[in-house]
Amino acid sequence: MNLNRGIKMLVKRGNDDELTVLIDKMVDDLSSTSSRAIPSIHSVGDNLRSNNEKAYDPMAVAIGPIHRDKPHLKSMDHQKKKYLKLFLDSMGEPSMDIYVREIRAMEERARRCYAEETLVGLRKDDFVLMLLLDGIFILEFFRRYNEDDERKLTNKDKDEDIIFRFGNVKNYVLNDLVLFENQIPFFVLEKLLQLSKTRDKNEVADLFWPLVSTSAQKTLQDCSITNSNNPPPHLLGFVHYVESLQFSPNLYANNEMKNINSATELNEAGIIFKKREEEGSFLDIKFEKNKIYVPILAIADLTESYWRNLIAYEHYLPCRNQRKFTDYMYFMHCLIHDPRDAKLLRRCGVISTWAGGDEMVYRLIKQMGNNVQPSEMFSYNDVFEGVNRHCTKRKNTWMAVLRRDYFDSPWKVISLVAGFVLLGVGLVQMVFAILSYYQDP
Repeated sequence: MNLNRGIKMLVKRGNDDELTVLIDKMVDDLSSTSSRAIPSIHSVGDNLRSNNEKAYDPMAVAIGPIHRDKPHLKSMDHQKKKYLKLFLDSMGEPSMDIYVREIRAMEERARRCYAEETLVGLRKDDFVLMLLLDGIFILEFFRRYNEDDERKLTNKDKDEDIIFRFGNVKNYVLNDLVLFENQIPFFVLEKLLQLSKTRDKNEVADLFWPLVSTSAQKTLQDCSITNSNNPPPHLLGFVHYVESLQFSPNLYANNEMKNINSATELNEAGIIFKKREEEGSFLDIKFEKNKIYVPILAIADLTESYWRNLIAYEHYLPCRNQRKFTDYMYFMHCLIHDPRDAKLLRRCGVISTWAGGDEMVYRLIKQMGNNVQPSEMFSYNDVFEGVNRHCTKRKNTWMAVLRRDYFDSPWKVISLVAGFVLLGVGLVQMVFAILSYYQDP
């Protein structure tokens, strides 16, 4: 507040009632925070969380301030301290002095990454300690994950580590690290990596590859993440960036909201669903002639959590950003209206599930498609338009009905041919009968 404004406020308070003073203070406080950077880490809003609260909550480890006081996550605090000691021992560092100084210098910048309500009551030193413990925990977890993948982690190491002693805990931690509410700023991890002096120029790709799909791992080495003009805000943002890198939709401005029929209805109109075989992003859906090519959607126990948190991340991006994962889920939501649609896509090889049957897939897609807002420039506009254009042509529907009712099995084809043969024989007999009638004297 500048001096003149302060004087005016003091003068006014002599004459105004308490409500006026309260409103003036509210406006003044708002002015002081209006220039604050847009945060990248929030608590998920009720409109998203109400569908499945557990999908946003960590099961094994709390990262950042939002879940740090939950009792069931406190047992992992001891493991964070053990990882801190392992980190210092591997660096040959007797003290944390240099790490404390460097992270403390970033404290204000890191605070601006969080929505204000997530940091209530968190003092400066507690905040810096949290960034250090959580950041080093993440780096050590992935270092050991890589060692375990390369068979370099001994049985003794595993027995002394509660995470790697049990395979399910390792998977839970991996999932927890990509929850929207469970993040620390990416630049903190980069600074700790830089200070550790143990990684080459591709340290990000070398370390965090377990977070992304197999197809994305093949292009991860070529990603210029750390030197990007728009680096990821946190690990979930890193996953979002890498997974969507291979998908470049055909975009054009069209504010009209489009829809398509369900998979079963499209199939009845002659649309054929095919599993997309070539490598690339699992977001890359194509429509060619009468075929929709869809990369396989694998559904497992943690699939819902993975997708919900990516959609939540996109929900808090500025409107100008492309919401590719949200658009994909909206697409699937249009296709699957009941279990029959899920069954059709499963039989076509588009959906693979280890977590239940067609009814479960239907319920899952239906719930995840609720309360989502696709991009202003929808990523699959060209696919929707091509499909709808196909369905408006009557001949396509007629041909589909003909194939479905008369050519869907060899026996029906044989019956149809036999029918035509009998019809032909009957016509020939009738013609001969007529001719013989007129030729008789």
